[in-house]
Amino acid sequence: MQQCVKTFLLSSLLGCLVLTGPAARAEANSVATPKQLSKKDAVLFISATDFVKKKLGDLFSWTVGYDISKVNRGNLTPTINYVQARPYRVPPDGKTVLGIFASVDDPSGLKNISGVRADLSAIGNLPDARLIDSGLYGDSKAEDGIYTLQTTVASDISLGPKEIQVAVANKDGWLALAKANVDIDKVPVISEAKFLPEKIKSQNNETVTLQVKIDNPGGPAGVVSVTIDLRALGFVDLLALRNDGLGGDLFANDDIFSLQFVLGDFVNPGAYKARLGVSNDVGGYTYKDLVLQVAD
Repeated sequence: MQQCVKTFLLSSLLGCLVLTGPAARAEANSVATPKQLSKKDAVLFISATDFVKKKLGDLFSWTVGYDISKVNRGNLTPTINYVQARPYRVPPDGKTVLGIFASVDDPSGLKNISGVRADLSAIGNLPDARLIDSGLYGDSKAEDGIYTLQTTVASDISLGPKEIQVAVANKDGWLALAKANVDIDKVPVISEAKFLPEKIKSQNNETVTLQVKIDNPGGPAGVVSVTIDLRALGFVDLLALRNDGLGGDLFANDDIFSLQFVLGDFVNPGAYKARLGVSNDVGGYTYKDLVLQVAD
């Protein structure tokens, strides 16, 4: 304790000695003469503690003004849960409906959302199109936070992946951004093809079902024909697969096309090649060679 008192007195004495003579007069002149302070110096001068200095320094940058990066925007900005384009693959025909869906939220509730808009310029449409949450025009349910827009892809748009930017604003002036990806394409894809049953016996007049899963740009409604060449099995013409829920097809208007045929009792065991072809309404065509295995 005595040591602390001695140290304090010594420091005070040295301070007094330093401020005597010319140094004191210089200090007095500097105090007497007002000094113009910068904004930063003013903040440092007014701030009484290091804690306040740090907080002000974090929040303000006198070169750029208010530093928004220091604000906890999680409590202010709207939220985009997801943005989707459905269907994901779309032809550039100007008529196939493309749906844009954005699930949004806001810290103050959905009533605080002022608007949701999409930039459709990448697919040849408006750069500032409005999404709605009214239960109309493709929106399934009003005021559920899922905003919807129905549009098309212009016929002069090049093929390939495109990005659709979506922006959500709230009434406080805060903004959130996201994007949806869509693939502009014309060619259908045969994603799966199988014969049922898997083991087919010869000379048994067995009924065979062919099921083909097709990923067509714009959906199965755009598929014009799905045919199979079974001339190696004795059929004269191409056979058409159907998607109407009849003739061995389980569900109408889905992406699985079906055909039922009877394998003649004259067909010998072996491997038989058959070409499957798919065409759609925008001029796209694809094929796949299948092999039908016939056992004893």
